[in-house]
Amino acid sequence: MNESDLYQYALFMLSRRDYGKAELFARMKRHMYEKNDGIIDETLIERVLARLSEQHFLDDNRVATLLLQSYVRKGYGPLRIKQEMRQKGFSQLLVDQQVALLEVDWFEKAAEVRSKKFGNDLPNDFKEKSKQIRYLQYRGFFGDMIYELFNR
Repeated sequence: MNESDLYQYALFMLSRRDYGKAELFARMKRHMYEKNDGIIDETLIERVLARLSEQHFLDDNRVATLLLQSYVRKGYGPLRIKQEMRQKGFSQLLVDQQVALLEVDWFEKAAEVRSKKFGNDLPNDFKEKSKQIRYLQYRGFFGDMIYELFNR
């Protein structure tokens, strides 16, 4: 597999959706493994990624911003968002910077997510309250935020 073929594959992938550098690297590596009888040339992949970055086809900041906005719309909290972004291969520094730039009232977001799923009334019994707390923790909201939500 030569550089031209790999570049065309990368453009094809980027034409379908935006990828972060690490995620695209993994895709290209897997494609090269399948098409090249198990031989992987990581320097070739790095050259193609550098070329795509120079041409502004590959931009981690742009992709991170779009993903963050998507996760906020889905009702995820800051902990879950950071975890999802790290799994996609973004650096901790970039993720922290992008989350800090978000102008989201996380307390209001947690209240909105809870009321959307369970209704406006706060639960009275322990079992239902525990269920709602676990749900908000799963969605990535801080414990003190959840505690304050149920004790106001």
